[in-house]
Amino acid sequence: MGERAEMMAAYRLYWSERTGAFAPAAVMAELELPCEAVRIEKAAREEAAYRALNPMGQIPTLVLPDGRVMSESAAIVLYMAQQVPDSGLVPKASEAIHPLFLRWLFFCQCNLYETVLRFAYPARYTDGDDVAAVADVRSAAAARMDALWDIVAAAIGDGSDSGPPYFFAARFTVLDIYIAMLSAWHPDPPALLRRLPVLARLVGATVARPAIAPLWRTYHMHAGPA
Repeated sequence: MGERAEMMAAYRLYWSERTGAFAPAAVMAELELPCEAVRIEKAAREEAAYRALNPMGQIPTLVLPDGRVMSESAAIVLYMAQQVPDSGLVPKASEAIHPLFLRWLFFCQCNLYETVLRFAYPARYTDGDDVAAVADVRSAAAARMDALWDIVAAAIGDGSDSGPPYFFAARFTVLDIYIAMLSAWHPDPPALLRRLPVLARLVGATVARPAIAPLWRTYHMHAGPA
Protein backbone atom coordinates (compact mmCIF):
# COMPACT_ATOMS: atom_id res chain seq x y z
CA MET A 1 0.00 0.00 0.00
CA GLY A 2 1.35 3.41 -0.94
CA GLU A 3 2.23 6.32 1.32
CA ARG A 4 -0.98 8.10 0.37
CA ALA A 5 -3.13 5.22 1.63
CA GLU A 6 -1.18 4.97 4.88
CA MET A 7 -1.86 8.63 5.69
CA MET A 8 -5.63 8.61 5.10
CA ALA A 9 -8.68 7.17 6.79
CA ALA A 10 -10.40 4.46 4.83
CA TYR A 11 -13.42 4.82 2.62
CA ARG A 12 -16.07 2.10 2.78
CA LEU A 13 -17.41 0.84 -0.54
CA TYR A 14 -20.40 -1.48 -0.70
CA TRP A 15 -20.05 -3.72 -3.70
CA SER A 16 -21.08 -6.94 -5.35
CA GLU A 17 -20.00 -8.70 -8.52
CA ARG A 18 -20.93 -7.27 -11.92
CA THR A 19 -22.18 -3.95 -10.52
CA GLY A 20 -21.40 -0.28 -10.91
CA ALA A 21 -19.13 -0.45 -7.87
CA PHE A 22 -16.39 -1.59 -10.22
CA ALA A 23 -15.63 1.91 -11.49
CA PRO A 24 -15.24 3.50 -8.02
CA ALA A 25 -13.13 0.54 -6.89
CA ALA A 26 -10.91 0.87 -9.95
CA VAL A 27 -10.43 4.60 -9.43
CA MET A 28 -9.49 4.10 -5.79
CA ALA A 29 -7.08 1.34 -6.76
CA GLU A 30 -5.41 3.60 -9.33
CA LEU A 31 -5.10 6.34 -6.71
CA GLU A 32 -3.99 3.95 -3.95
CA LEU A 33 -6.74 5.27 -1.68
CA PRO A 34 -7.55 3.09 1.35
CA CYS A 35 -10.87 1.34 0.93
CA GLU A 36 -12.80 -1.14 3.02
CA ALA A 37 -14.71 -3.23 0.50
CA VAL A 38 -17.99 -4.51 1.94
CA ARG A 39 -19.59 -7.18 -0.21
CA ILE A 40 -23.38 -7.09 -0.09
CA GLU A 41 -25.65 -9.64 -1.73
CA LYS A 42 -28.78 -8.67 -3.64
CA ALA A 43 -31.20 -9.71 -0.87
CA ALA A 44 -29.36 -7.58 1.69
CA ARG A 45 -29.92 -4.49 -0.42
CA GLU A 46 -33.56 -4.59 0.62
CA GLU A 47 -32.80 -4.63 4.34
CA ALA A 48 -33.44 -1.54 6.45
CA ALA A 49 -29.79 -1.13 7.44
CA TYR A 50 -28.65 -0.81 3.84
CA ARG A 51 -31.67 1.25 2.79
CA ALA A 52 -30.72 3.73 5.50
CA LEU A 53 -27.51 4.32 3.56
CA ASN A 54 -28.99 4.10 0.07
CA PRO A 55 -32.79 4.43 -0.09
CA MET A 56 -32.76 3.00 -3.63
CA GLY A 57 -31.06 -0.16 -2.42
CA GLN A 58 -28.56 0.12 -5.24
CA ILE A 59 -24.86 -0.56 -5.66
CA PRO A 60 -22.51 1.24 -5.28
CA THR A 61 -22.71 3.09 -2.01
CA LEU A 62 -19.64 4.85 -0.67
CA VAL A 63 -19.25 5.98 2.94
CA LEU A 64 -16.66 8.73 3.25
CA PRO A 65 -14.18 8.79 6.15
CA ASP A 66 -16.29 11.46 7.89
CA GLY A 67 -19.46 9.37 7.61
CA ARG A 68 -21.12 11.16 4.71
CA VAL A 69 -22.67 8.87 2.09
CA MET A 70 -22.44 8.97 -1.68
CA SER A 71 -24.23 6.95 -4.34
CA GLU A 72 -24.30 7.07 -8.17
CA SER A 73 -21.22 5.61 -9.78
CA ALA A 74 -20.34 8.57 -11.99
CA ALA A 75 -20.60 10.98 -9.07
CA ILE A 76 -18.37 8.75 -6.96
CA VAL A 77 -15.62 8.34 -9.56
CA LEU A 78 -15.60 12.08 -10.22
CA TYR A 79 -15.40 12.89 -6.52
CA MET A 80 -12.73 10.32 -5.74
CA ALA A 81 -10.44 11.43 -8.56
CA GLN A 82 -10.83 15.04 -7.46
CA GLN A 83 -9.40 14.10 -4.07
CA VAL A 84 -6.05 13.63 -5.80
CA PRO A 85 -6.14 16.41 -8.38
CA ASP A 86 -2.58 15.92 -9.55
CA SER A 87 -3.33 12.35 -10.60
CA GLY A 88 -4.73 13.56 -13.90
CA LEU A 89 -7.61 11.11 -13.75
CA VAL A 90 -10.01 14.06 -14.01
CA PRO A 91 -8.93 16.92 -16.27
CA LYS A 92 -8.66 20.24 -14.48
CA ALA A 93 -11.15 22.98 -15.31
CA SER A 94 -8.38 24.92 -17.04
CA GLU A 95 -7.67 22.08 -19.48
CA ALA A 96 -9.24 22.16 -22.94
CA ILE A 97 -10.53 18.61 -22.61
CA HIS A 98 -12.37 19.28 -19.34
CA PRO A 99 -15.79 20.08 -20.87
CA LEU A 100 -15.46 17.14 -23.25
CA PHE A 101 -14.60 14.87 -20.35
CA LEU A 102 -17.75 15.94 -18.50
CA ARG A 103 -19.88 15.63 -21.61
CA TRP A 104 -18.87 12.06 -22.33
CA LEU A 105 -18.83 10.84 -18.73
CA PHE A 106 -22.41 11.94 -18.26
CA PHE A 107 -23.40 10.81 -21.74
CA CYS A 108 -22.29 7.34 -20.71
CA GLN A 109 -24.07 7.49 -17.38
CA CYS A 110 -27.33 8.99 -18.62
CA ASN A 111 -27.62 7.08 -21.87
CA LEU A 112 -25.55 3.90 -21.91
CA TYR A 113 -25.98 2.95 -18.26
CA GLU A 114 -29.72 3.55 -18.41
CA THR A 115 -30.02 1.49 -21.58
CA VAL A 116 -28.08 -1.36 -19.98
CA LEU A 117 -30.63 -1.35 -17.16
CA ARG A 118 -33.51 -1.47 -19.63
CA PHE A 119 -31.93 -4.50 -21.29
CA ALA A 120 -31.10 -6.27 -18.03
CA TYR A 121 -34.35 -5.45 -16.20
CA PRO A 122 -36.98 -4.82 -18.89
CA ALA A 123 -39.91 -5.67 -16.59
CA ARG A 124 -39.15 -2.54 -14.58
CA TYR A 125 -40.04 -0.38 -17.59
CA THR A 126 -43.37 -1.85 -18.60
CA ASP A 127 -46.09 -4.21 -17.37
CA GLY A 128 -43.96 -7.01 -16.00
CA ASP A 129 -46.74 -9.53 -16.60
CA ASP A 130 -46.93 -8.70 -20.30
CA VAL A 131 -44.40 -11.04 -21.89
CA ALA A 132 -44.55 -9.33 -25.27
CA ALA A 133 -44.10 -5.87 -23.77
CA VAL A 134 -41.09 -7.02 -21.75
CA ALA A 135 -39.55 -8.54 -24.88
CA ASP A 136 -40.14 -5.31 -26.80
CA VAL A 137 -38.40 -3.23 -24.13
CA ARG A 138 -35.42 -5.55 -24.16
CA SER A 139 -35.19 -5.62 -27.94
CA ALA A 140 -35.38 -1.84 -28.19
CA ALA A 141 -32.71 -1.49 -25.51
CA ALA A 142 -30.35 -3.81 -27.38
CA ALA A 143 -30.73 -1.79 -30.58
CA ARG A 144 -30.30 1.51 -28.75
CA MET A 145 -27.22 0.20 -26.96
CA ASP A 146 -25.48 -0.53 -30.26
CA ALA A 147 -26.40 2.90 -31.61
CA LEU A 148 -25.01 4.57 -28.49
CA TRP A 149 -21.79 2.59 -28.70
CA ASP A 150 -21.36 3.76 -32.28
CA ILE A 151 -21.55 7.36 -31.03
CA VAL A 152 -19.02 6.74 -28.25
CA ALA A 153 -16.61 4.89 -30.52
CA ALA A 154 -16.66 7.74 -33.03
CA ALA A 155 -15.51 10.12 -30.29
CA ILE A 156 -12.61 8.02 -28.99
CA GLY A 157 -9.12 9.38 -29.58
CA ASP A 158 -8.37 10.34 -33.16
CA GLY A 159 -10.71 7.70 -34.57
CA SER A 160 -7.88 5.44 -35.74
CA ASP A 161 -7.20 1.87 -34.72
CA SER A 162 -3.47 2.44 -34.22
CA GLY A 163 -3.03 5.60 -32.13
CA PRO A 164 -2.88 5.89 -28.33
CA PRO A 165 -5.70 3.77 -26.89
CA TYR A 166 -7.59 5.97 -24.45
CA PHE A 167 -10.56 8.24 -25.00
CA PHE A 168 -8.28 11.25 -24.90
CA ALA A 169 -5.49 9.48 -26.78
CA ALA A 170 -2.52 9.03 -24.39
CA ARG A 171 -4.34 10.61 -21.43
CA PHE A 172 -5.91 8.00 -19.14
CA THR A 173 -8.92 9.25 -17.16
CA VAL A 174 -11.80 7.85 -15.15
CA LEU A 175 -13.85 8.03 -18.36
CA ASP A 176 -11.84 5.10 -19.72
CA ILE A 177 -12.69 3.08 -16.62
CA TYR A 178 -16.37 3.93 -16.94
CA ILE A 179 -16.48 3.01 -20.62
CA ALA A 180 -14.70 -0.30 -19.99
CA MET A 181 -17.21 -1.16 -17.27
CA LEU A 182 -20.20 -0.44 -19.49
CA SER A 183 -18.77 -2.39 -22.41
CA ALA A 184 -18.75 -5.52 -20.26
CA TRP A 185 -22.54 -5.28 -19.92
CA HIS A 186 -23.28 -5.40 -23.63
CA PRO A 187 -25.38 -8.46 -24.59
CA ASP A 188 -22.37 -9.78 -26.55
CA PRO A 189 -19.15 -7.99 -25.50
CA PRO A 190 -16.83 -9.93 -27.85
CA ALA A 191 -19.03 -9.05 -30.82
CA LEU A 192 -19.17 -5.41 -29.74
CA LEU A 193 -15.39 -5.18 -29.50
CA ARG A 194 -14.87 -6.94 -32.83
CA ARG A 195 -17.23 -4.49 -34.48
CA LEU A 196 -15.60 -1.42 -32.90
CA PRO A 197 -11.80 -1.93 -32.81
CA VAL A 198 -11.16 1.53 -31.37
CA LEU A 199 -13.35 0.62 -28.41
CA ALA A 200 -11.61 -2.75 -28.10
CA ARG A 201 -8.25 -1.00 -27.79
CA LEU A 202 -9.55 1.34 -25.08
CA VAL A 203 -11.07 -1.52 -23.09
CA GLY A 204 -8.01 -3.73 -23.51
CA ALA A 205 -5.60 -1.05 -22.38
CA THR A 206 -7.77 -0.10 -19.43
CA VAL A 207 -8.42 -3.54 -18.00
CA ALA A 208 -4.75 -4.52 -18.45
CA ARG A 209 -3.56 -1.78 -16.10
CA PRO A 210 -1.90 -3.32 -13.03
CA ALA A 211 -4.26 -1.69 -10.55
CA ILE A 212 -7.38 -2.61 -12.52
CA ALA A 213 -6.77 -6.10 -13.89
CA PRO A 214 -7.30 -7.88 -10.53
CA LEU A 215 -10.56 -6.00 -9.95
CA TRP A 216 -11.85 -6.94 -13.40
CA ARG A 217 -11.49 -10.57 -12.37
CA THR A 218 -12.83 -10.06 -8.83
CA TYR A 219 -15.94 -8.32 -10.13
CA HIS A 220 -16.49 -10.96 -12.86
CA MET A 221 -17.08 -8.14 -15.31
CA HIS A 222 -17.27 -10.53 -18.23
CA ALA A 223 -20.56 -11.94 -16.95
CA GLY A 224 -22.92 -8.98 -17.48
CA PRO A 225 -24.71 -6.75 -14.95
CA ALA A 226 -26.09 -8.20 -11.72
